[in-house]
Amino acid sequence: MAASTEPEQFQYQLSEIIRTHALSLPEASEGTSCVNRAFRAGGKNFAFVGEKNDETNMRLKLADSIPEISEKAKSDPDRWQVGKGGWTMLKLDPDNPPNSEDLHRWVTESFRLLVPKKIVSQLEG
Repeated sequence: MAASTEPEQFQYQLSEIIRTHALSLPEASEGTSCVNRAFRAGGKNFAFVGEKNDETNMRLKLADSIPEISEKAKSDPDRWQVGKGGWTMLKLDPDNPPNSEDLHRWVTESFRLLVPKKIVSQLEG
């Protein structure tokens, strides 16, 4: 019996929204990293998404959005964490998610920071 190449569907719509946006970016593909889904382009991972403890967990690299996330972390440090080198962990409540514009902006920012510039240039093209 051949193994399915279709990725398993996420439990939460929030995770599917993140997946859809990540895969809409130039040359993006989905794989796995430990128990999370890894989104990559040009050989570089730019976002990791997983579901655990009734949350959607997202890890990505940010720069311009770090002040915004740091401000959120002041009131809820368990859900919003900025780590070394701009790597950020977001533990999102699927029943009370950030707006989709913010999610798209954060995923795209990580993509721009990590993916080779030749591929990033396709965003403008």
